[in-house]
Amino acid sequence: MNRKKMIAYLGGVLCLLCFLLLIPGMLFLAGSSVNTSSSQVNSPEPAEEATVKKVAYLTFDDGPSVLTEEYLKILEKEKVKATFFLIGEQIEGEMVEIVRKEAEQGHEIGLHTYCHQANKIYASGESYCEDLEKTKRCLSQKLNIVPKLFRFPWGSANAYVRSYKQEIIEKMKEEGLEYADWNVSGEDSVGYPSVSSILSNIRKDYTKYNDPVLLLHDSATCRPTLEALPCIIQELKEKGYSFQTLSKREKPCHFGE
Repeated sequence: MNRKKMIAYLGGVLCLLCFLLLIPGMLFLAGSSVNTSSSQVNSPEPAEEATVKKVAYLTFDDGPSVLTEEYLKILEKEKVKATFFLIGEQIEGEMVEIVRKEAEQGHEIGLHTYCHQANKIYASGESYCEDLEKTKRCLSQKLNIVPKLFRFPWGSANAYVRSYKQEIIEKMKEEGLEYADWNVSGEDSVGYPSVSSILSNIRKDYTKYNDPVLLLHDSATCRPTLEALPCIIQELKEKGYSFQTLSKREKPCHFGE
C-alpha cells in the first residue's frame, strides 16, 4: 500500500470512530427530549383562579312606611337581607312593630334622620348631631336597637354639610357609628320614577362593582320601587351576586373611595 492510500485509509477509520463515539451522545439527547416532552404533557394544569366573590348590598332610606311590610315579604321570599336607614319621627304606633320585624328577620337598622327637613338638620354641625342622637335614642328606647351605621340625608357630598362634615364623622366614630353612602342608585325618589326607569338606573352601574351598594327608598310614594324589587334581586342573583347587610361589607361605602 503506497503512502497516499495509507493516509486515506487512516482518515476513513478516524471518521468512522468519531461517528461511533457520537452515537451514544445523540441517543442520550434524544431520550432527554422525549422525557422533557413527556413531563410537559403529564404535568398538571395550572389551578384556575379563585372565583371572585360578588356581594350586593340593598339599602332603603326613609322608612318605615305603609309599604315596609310588603318589602319584608319580598325579601323573606327571596331569602335576602337588606339595610334600612330610618326616619325617627316615623317610628310611632304600629310602625314600632314593623321595625321590630325588620330586625327580627335579620335586616340591619341604620340611622338616617329624625325629621328629614334640611333647614333643621343642617342648620349647623350641632343641629345635625342632635337630630341623629334623637333618632338613635328613639331606636334604643323603643326597640333596644343599637345601630352601627348612619347615612346623611342626600348623602355625604351634599352642599349643606360640606363645611362641617368631617367634624360630624369624627364625633360619630367616637360613638361607634360609621357613615355609609352608595355607589348605585335607583333614582327612585327623583321626579316621576317608573319600574323601567328604576331598573335602567340600577343596570347602568351595578356591574361596575363586585360589592355594589344600592340606594332605594321605602316610602309611601315609592310603589314602583316595590314593584321593581323582585326583578332587581333576581337579576343580581343570575349575575352571581349574593346579598348581605351593609355593616358586613369589607369597607364602608363612601363617595369618592
